[in-house]
Amino acid sequence: MPTERKFRLPKDIPLDEYPQPETYLEEARRLTIEGQKQGVILRVMGPIALHFYFPGYVDLYRRMERLGERVFTDIDYASYGKCRGKIVPFFEKQGYDLEKRAAMLSGNTRHIYFGDRVPMIDVFFDDLSYNHPINYRGRLEINPYSVSLTDLLLQKLQIVQINDKDLKDAMLLLLAAQLGEADRARPSDMDVINVKYVAKIMADDWGFYHTSTTNLGKVKTAMVSVSALTDEHRATIREKADAILDYLEKTPKSGKWKGREKVGTKKIWYNEVSDWE
Repeated sequence: MPTERKFRLPKDIPLDEYPQPETYLEEARRLTIEGQKQGVILRVMGPIALHFYFPGYVDLYRRMERLGERVFTDIDYASYGKCRGKIVPFFEKQGYDLEKRAAMLSGNTRHIYFGDRVPMIDVFFDDLSYNHPINYRGRLEINPYSVSLTDLLLQKLQIVQINDKDLKDAMLLLLAAQLGEADRARPSDMDVINVKYVAKIMADDWGFYHTSTTNLGKVKTAMVSVSALTDEHRATIREKADAILDYLEKTPKSGKWKGREKVGTKKIWYNEVSDWE
């Protein structure tokens, strides 16, 4: 009988056994394309999405010392809940097993898969629900391989205890992406950060607004110590961060937002979360 394959966290796998970054990039693209053929929507998140969107910035990204010696630890996907029934057999056919303990804890919202080619694949259904929820319903068709640039930025802005890696991801997004008032700019059809969509979310949710504006300030402060960035890079990041802050400030707020603003940080304004690991 064949030996049963067991799940190992990426950090526990010795470097001499660890997949090369190119393997992650190839597998992320392959699984997305195969999923599309079989009616399974998979859109990449995280550092792999940034590699897909901005290949010309990959060298700078790595010089920013954000990625570490393993470069990638997993493939993060967003999918729709309506695909959940097809997801398990799809990944099994592609050579991956469902991590059953994680599925017992959060199977309706998140699956983790593991295999020989890539040690860990994370799939989130409909929402990314951490400190502030990111809703993907109706938004995964914007780009054929990755979640939108707008949603990538929201993923970073929602983190209350934001760390150095996430700040650097936000820096790269602000440096490389253009801003607009739709998810794709016309007539170029280029993906952009949709500040109008971001502002609409923030205008109804003071907590998300507070965390996001705080984090944009942290990005501007932290970029000063990132030696890989030039003065021109920093000026671009600062300009776009300020443009988003200005747009958020000028967007009219809901009554719900105004009521919550009065309470402020005297009451916890975010969801407290813990991972399954």
